[in-house]
Amino acid sequence: METTLKDLLHAINIIGDDFDVTVDGVDAIAVCPPVKITPEGQKYFKEALEATVQVEYHSDDSYWGTYVSNEDDEIDQKAWHFLTSLAGHCDEDDYNKWFEAENAEII
Repeated sequence: METTLKDLLHAINIIGDDFDVTVDGVDAIAVCPPVKITPEGQKYFKEALEATVQVEYHSDDSYWGTYVSNEDDEIDQKAWHFLTSLAGHCDEDDYNKWFEAENAEII
């Protein structure tokens, strides 16, 4: 199934469980709900949130795999920047501005 990173994050919020997301050619990182973002964060990470995500179920291992994979490696890098920032691997002021301000809403 193909979707956007934003829609995947919305699904993760609904499911309520941590989910590993792999970015093609980069690495994997856990996304832990609830995922919130501010309007400023939505603007800053617009291209990342629109990145293409492949969601696959691996029945032999009984797990869901998610892969951010785009023709444009720059989009994958932007998605990785978003995911690592969401996990707190960014400047504290940026984290608060993008994910924790009073106007942050659950995706």
